[in-house]
Amino acid sequence: MECERCKGDFDASKLRVDRKGQRLVCDDCSTFIKTGMLVPEKVKQEAKKEFSEVRKKLALSTAERLEKLGEKKERYECKDCDYKFSSIQNFKGRCPYCGEEGVKPYVEKSFVMEIDEFV
Repeated sequence: MECERCKGDFDASKLRVDRKGQRLVCDDCSTFIKTGMLVPEKVKQEAKKEFSEVRKKLALSTAERLEKLGEKKERYECKDCDYKFSSIQNFKGRCPYCGEEGVKPYVEKSFVMEIDEFV
């Protein structure tokens, strides 16, 4: 029997009905149809281009999103596991690492040494 796409000669057991149920195609053509490899390259490139343009419009960086919301990032620290992270001001949630509620604003520890201690 003949594949209705590539016009090759195959045994009847090697032919399949395509997705739409309209024609008999060989295994290779069936695979091409399933994977979308029959779509012209020009159409694929246009689709990628449109997708990337839309993605650029929708994708904002974290700083842009926070700026848009009018909020600034602050540093926080978990009291239980000492995990340090950044989030919006007045964060009242749980630690993103351990899930505990013991989150406090992070204060960087700076050690001050007296001049006499250097000698």
